[in-house]
Amino acid sequence: MRINQIYGPAVELLDQMARYGVSHDGISGDQDIGAHLRPETRLIYIESPSSLRMELADLEAIARIARKHGILTLIDNTWATPLFQKPITHGVDLVVHSLSKYIGGHSDVVGGAVIGNAEVIDRLFANGHQLLGAALSPHSASLILRGLRTLPVRMAEHLRNGQAIAAFLDAHPQVAAVYHPSLAQGPAAEWAARQLKGHSGLLSFALHDPSYPRVERFINALQLMRIGVSWGGYESLALSPLRPDGSGQPLIRLAIGLEDIDEIIADLERGFTALDH
Repeated sequence: MRINQIYGPAVELLDQMARYGVSHDGISGDQDIGAHLRPETRLIYIESPSSLRMELADLEAIARIARKHGILTLIDNTWATPLFQKPITHGVDLVVHSLSKYIGGHSDVVGGAVIGNAEVIDRLFANGHQLLGAALSPHSASLILRGLRTLPVRMAEHLRNGQAIAAFLDAHPQVAAVYHPSLAQGPAAEWAARQLKGHSGLLSFALHDPSYPRVERFINALQLMRIGVSWGGYESLALSPLRPDGSGQPLIRLAIGLEDIDEIIADLERGFTALDH
């Protein structure tokens, strides 16, 4: 079972596993988890906050239900980093991070990490790591160690810039909705307060009348921000999953970097100004 809008390639992998008799269901983090369990359910895979709409899930409630049924829980914690969310303290069994994002921090390395208790990690090492060849090169490992040394300093600035941009967009008349945990409401606000110690700079928003031409015009008008699918480095990036045929979600996702906040806001204003022409 997967909870929230899981990273696209991870869903594609799950779809491919159907050839081997492994099926999955997708639900949102505010649904009744217990009602969706099957007798054969072995894993609950969570992304909270998710990396498109920044959706949240109640980690403690999910972990409690999973333990009752003998099911492993796994969370993608890349958005929050280990500084801003520690899922294991909320009962989650396994945590994964894309080291390519904030932990690497310089947009120059590809890697990942799995964190859990020694028994599970030993089993993964024997049956997964060695058989599938998922080993970092020494150079990649050195780049990740470099990033870890500055992670607290960088994340403090990503937090400040990300919250400032979320507030700026939330007050902008041309914005219909902003998706960032600092703006969460209802149960999600309580989950954010309990689980998150800070907020990263990844967020998304929707324009009024979010047609493809308008989204394209906004993004193409940006000068500071580049178009890019990754995030977590110095540079601010923008992209949209919306396609010319109208498929995909009508959102603009921003990875707010470490540039001067006034320059980032000025760049966004260029995008909004372009909508009027």
